[in-house]
Amino acid sequence: MAGWNLQRGVITDYNPDEEKLWSLFNYVFSDACSKRNTYKFGFIKSLLDNAFNGMENSEGIFFSYSQIFARFAENYWNLVVKYDLRQMRSDGKSVYSNVEKILKEAVDNSVCAFLEFSSLDVIKQSSVISRVASECRKYVVGALYNDFDGVIYSFDLKHDGLVLNYRVYEFMLKYKSELERLNYYSWAKFLESVNEDNAVVHLLNKLEFATPRRSDLSIYREILRMEFEENTCFYCGRKLGNKIHVDHFIPWSFVKDDKLWNFVLACPACNERKNNRLPNREFLAVIEDRNKQIIRKTNNRIVLNEFSGYSDDLLIKMWNYAKMSGVKEYSLKT
Repeated sequence: MAGWNLQRGVITDYNPDEEKLWSLFNYVFSDACSKRNTYKFGFIKSLLDNAFNGMENSEGIFFSYSQIFARFAENYWNLVVKYDLRQMRSDGKSVYSNVEKILKEAVDNSVCAFLEFSSLDVIKQSSVISRVASECRKYVVGALYNDFDGVIYSFDLKHDGLVLNYRVYEFMLKYKSELERLNYYSWAKFLESVNEDNAVVHLLNKLEFATPRRSDLSIYREILRMEFEENTCFYCGRKLGNKIHVDHFIPWSFVKDDKLWNFVLACPACNERKNNRLPNREFLAVIEDRNKQIIRKTNNRIVLNEFSGYSDDLLIKMWNYAKMSGVKEYSLKT
């Protein structure tokens, strides 16, 4: 049976070594792996973008299809709607994949063409995600499983999600930055073959920014200030004035996600000095203690939802993997 037509699959090797995993990923990124469109690249990017949102169970790390394909839809919205990049080789009938058609129908010559995906109304977002998820569950989940020889995850399309092999999960975190770069490069190479020259200008940058940084973090600032009475800079301890920055403790460039447990309030000077770097390891104990207090104190459903999937050792793992991936450490002592 062709991979795309698989309805379920079990993990065939729970303890693959790094050499085997690099071989499998390099095969998927290569031209030897069959690709009529960019779905596989988009799926891998969605797994990497969601890396810290999974839930551990006895088999591995569970990711819901709604998690994966919400990010998939957002990434494609920017590439297709914002940058007008075609994602499929023409089959003689159409130059657009079904996901592209879904997005173009959602725009429908309306003001939506000028909006970020996150700015769409909830009903339209949900509709797009549902249709994209239906398409990708049918054509990419089984296909990618097959390309990885059943090593990467187990799945059943009748269930709510897939379970990533724990060894694969550790590998993807350890080499997250390298895998992102390889995925971008392979995706860009494919896009160059199906798009006009004027569309592929700054192609790697377009792929890098397909998942936008959330533009307004004020809700997190207010939650931390008002509900948990944080009124001093997390790093230098000085009282915060009128200008308050919301900082990603583990840099956004590595995490590619916005979660309350990774946010701290900082004065402009400390935030600008830190920039895209890791705080000293000593700050890990501080933010972990802060997060424990938040969980203990709150009954706010929004806050508790933000902490879904959070564990006591998560930030330590993230800090270590970010360091291994080349994120610089920076002293924030005053």
